[in-house]
Amino acid sequence: MVATVRNLTSSSATSEYFRQDGGYYLRKGEDAADLRAKRAEHRNASAWHGQGAVALGLHPGKPVAAGAFEKLLQGHVIGTRIRLGRLRDGQHEHRPGFDITFSAPKSVSLAALLPTKENPDGDRAVRRAHDAAVRETLDWIEGTLLETRGWEPATGRRPRVKAPCMVAALFRHIASRNLDPQLHTHAVIANMTRDEEGRWKSVEPTLLHRTARLIGAYYRDRLARQLMEKGYSILPAMVGRLPSFELAGYGRELREAFSTRRHEILAYVDDRGWDRGAEAMQTATLATRKRKAEPVRAQLQEQWRDRAQAEGLDIAPSIARSRQPIVLSEGPSTLKIVRRCMRQLEERQSVFPEHQLEALALGHSPGRHSIGEIRDAVSEMVGDGHLVEAKLSRADRAFVTDRALKAERSTIAMMKAGIGAGEPLAREEDVAVGLEGAGLTEEQEEAVRTILLARDRIVGVQGRAGTGKTTMLRQVQALAGDRPVIGLAPSTAAADVLGRETGIHARTLQWFLARRRAAGSKGQALESLKEGFAGSVLVLDEASMVSTDQMRSFLRAADRLDVARVVLVGDSSQLRAVEAGQPFRLLQRAGMTTAAMHDIQRQRTPKLRAAVQAVLAGDPGEAVELLSSSVHEVSHEELGEKAARTWLALDPATRDNTLLVAPTHALREEINRTVREALADEGVLRGKPLRIERLVSLGMTRTEKGDVRNYREGDLVVFHQDLV
Repeated sequence: MVATVRNLTSSSATSEYFRQDGGYYLRKGEDAADLRAKRAEHRNASAWHGQGAVALGLHPGKPVAAGAFEKLLQGHVIGTRIRLGRLRDGQHEHRPGFDITFSAPKSVSLAALLPTKENPDGDRAVRRAHDAAVRETLDWIEGTLLETRGWEPATGRRPRVKAPCMVAALFRHIASRNLDPQLHTHAVIANMTRDEEGRWKSVEPTLLHRTARLIGAYYRDRLARQLMEKGYSILPAMVGRLPSFELAGYGRELREAFSTRRHEILAYVDDRGWDRGAEAMQTATLATRKRKAEPVRAQLQEQWRDRAQAEGLDIAPSIARSRQPIVLSEGPSTLKIVRRCMRQLEERQSVFPEHQLEALALGHSPGRHSIGEIRDAVSEMVGDGHLVEAKLSRADRAFVTDRALKAERSTIAMMKAGIGAGEPLAREEDVAVGLEGAGLTEEQEEAVRTILLARDRIVGVQGRAGTGKTTMLRQVQALAGDRPVIGLAPSTAAADVLGRETGIHARTLQWFLARRRAAGSKGQALESLKEGFAGSVLVLDEASMVSTDQMRSFLRAADRLDVARVVLVGDSSQLRAVEAGQPFRLLQRAGMTTAAMHDIQRQRTPKLRAAVQAVLAGDPGEAVELLSSSVHEVSHEELGEKAARTWLALDPATRDNTLLVAPTHALREEINRTVREALADEGVLRGKPLRIERLVSLGMTRTEKGDVRNYREGDLVVFHQDLV
């Protein structure tokens, strides 16, 4: 990550962190010469920043004083008797502040820090570019993102209000926890600011956390511009899934040799089968971090020189630094970049915050377009109707695209066009007789009647997990007579379960849509497909996992194939589609005839049923408490082995009816390995093992697939249709 935003939890712990972590503060018991060198280095690597610091008499650019820094973290407004926070049970409570960490790309760190013949202390101009980019980013944060809480006497509300008055202490570091060259700055923003009336108040950090990715993109953009103004050439690159840049001349081999910390983090993520997203990377960073003991720069540079020599690497690559500022060659316009980023976001989110679009667009080509140019392009797209302002549950400005709105309106229109346009699929008296003695609950019976007796072409069944939806569908199949009941589901596994538990012939939704596309708009292929679907009951299970685009295509296909009844079955509160939209929920809100099923049937015992109901009510703690006698707490390292051994201890008949569910790929693989080995020892598994390789999707959007920067060496690209 190029920028992270972290809450600081205690002033003493924060002071100790900078004392032990190679910041401004120093450890005792060191050699006197090293101590003096370290004191000079860290004094020069710290500085105050912000208008709030100016107001407190802390001069920006001057080294951070230990006493003043600690008082700020404790909430003392220096020069006054004000102390922010509150008293609780006689103890003063105050959040110290927030640590925003800015990390330079690896090649920038190498250029800034590795000793060369021309620059024995590293390239000072590169370090200055980093420092300037950090200051520019903090000025922008201060002017646009720093907030506090206001007060509205009439309503009693405390809305977020702008408070551009930052008090920050900057600490520049030069090494990672593995002592690799890593130029980064901790900007400790004290939890104090002034409102428009000049009153000192605590910071409201919501916007800081939500816009962490935008903050990183802004820093990356300013750093690229600073370097280009100094004559350095930059090349596009990716950091995980984030667009970034590297200095020309620093090849991958050299960068990789000094990236052992990143390898640790990636290995932690990959070993657990996690996606390399921001949240997973942050978790891995914290989980793998070591206690840091940073030597003085001269000692580090000697270590780096020795390491490069041992690996046969040239730490002084040939860099063509121009005497004139570098101007990027012609590239995509700001408007084109914003449009591309909009398409990427709309594929996974119906509504997305403005700052998410800005972060993606600003980060697309660091150094090429400013945040002001990005915002002008966004405004232009709002003006021409491509972006439409929307509301999220929070106060942030958000957008929906015109394309997404059209898809939603089209889907709703098809549902409404089918209201009253169908006929009952069975006689009411036959359904009544068939339901007698079937052992269904009132909710299940009502769902059967809705499906078979409604006069709407599209109906829904909204049911929680375990409410007996499959039992209900089995009865629909039995009462449909000669009319075909065909099942569809978003995944192969879900289709298999649907078919096995209901007796309905089931396939995947993708199979159905592909067949429909292949049949075209007319001709023999379409007529042949109609023969299999005309007059049928088409059941789409797990409908909450279907995106808006898929639902629109599905309803269009069902209409074209003369399907008599479309039945959408699912739970709008369960898993959502990978792609954008919640059409199942949307159609219910728009008036789709829907049968509701709330009564839990799967769990037979009162305690187990109560636990499930507690989870559904949003109280997992209550559920764990109810099941405490059956819950076994083990360490994360032992979880897979313990789960597998517990399952293996069951008798064969009980095993067949007991599922092992794992939350990650890595845990699943560990459980499977343990179970396979045990079953082989038992003689249940025999013969020569068969090893099958499988491809794992990178989960890229269509827009990301079209950007060559998202592909790494070793990736395999599979085309599903002939493009020649």
